[in-house]
Amino acid sequence: MQIDLLVDSGEFWLRLAADIAAARARVYVQTLSFEGDAAGTRLAEAMTASPAADKRIIVDSYTKYVLSDKFLYTPGNLFDSELRRENKATVAMIADLNARNVAVRFVNPVGPMLCRFACRNHKKIIVVDDRISYIGGVNFSDHNFLWHDMMLRIEDGPASDFLANDFLVSWDGGHFGGTVDLGSMRLLSLDGRDNPTAFAPIFELIDSATESIYVQSPYLTFPFCDRLRQARQRGVTVTVVTPEENNKKAMDGYIRWEAARGDFDLWLYPGRMTHLKAMLIDGRRLIAGSSNFDYFSYRFEQETMAVITDPDLISMFVSRVVEPDQAVSRLVENHTAPRSGYLRRLQMLSLGQVSAWFTPE
Repeated sequence: MQIDLLVDSGEFWLRLAADIAAARARVYVQTLSFEGDAAGTRLAEAMTASPAADKRIIVDSYTKYVLSDKFLYTPGNLFDSELRRENKATVAMIADLNARNVAVRFVNPVGPMLCRFACRNHKKIIVVDDRISYIGGVNFSDHNFLWHDMMLRIEDGPASDFLANDFLVSWDGGHFGGTVDLGSMRLLSLDGRDNPTAFAPIFELIDSATESIYVQSPYLTFPFCDRLRQARQRGVTVTVVTPEENNKKAMDGYIRWEAARGDFDLWLYPGRMTHLKAMLIDGRRLIAGSSNFDYFSYRFEQETMAVITDPDLISMFVSRVVEPDQAVSRLVENHTAPRSGYLRRLQMLSLGQVSAWFTPE
């Protein structure tokens, strides 16, 4: 098995474009966001040109409502001419792909009155032929391509088979969950229905920490913060890296609240949004994939993660992510726990309860 850690969209796209061009049997791409901008168009052109016989793209229904990180149907955005233009370009791009032998399918409807909007298929999966696959956090839109992020490129037949099966279940409107052990890597797929049980191995890893836990996530929340706080009480060093300017503004105060009451070392990554999601436990076990380690990933969202124990890859993660990201980030000192954190937690729990009422078993 060969696993390559690809930091940011430039590295990711360089490898993916070459793999798509060399494909012969199949190219499956699954994404939360697929927009008719430069990033989306590059993928569309690469898929159209690929000689692969079976070419498909799954897009979560999120893209029908959110483009360029903006909800299409708020009063202000209804009259945003650039946003309307991008929406038309996205619709046209997808229609053109379907007409040119690249099948595109939206999955995971939001339900009446957006009642299931919190329950997204958040997986980012790519499968090329029978041996190459990708998982991680990058979506196909310009603003996502500008963000700091990470993908894993995996060369392994069983990994590709597992992820292709995941893709095909979603393609048929299902919800895939399962795990596969591949030696130095274990793949976990969460179906959005039984996530609390599926996350049990992740919580066991957090609970087993004896020295250190490093987390980078834009939207870190409970119940993961609760486990991190318990680890800190055992004497484990907990380091959290999160964006200084979060695209979800309400998260800024919330993570400060969690960090203050949990006694975490909180580092703010400057300059651009970091969308990277990873957790390193005792320097020996790396968790990476699509999960933000937040309440919605835990409760509702369909996710894909890898638990990696390969020391060479972990060493590369430390040298290419942990060390450079902390070097440019700012440590928050003497931070306080704003009371708004309690309100934010209540809001998330309330939204989750509403979504639960409309989520079929």
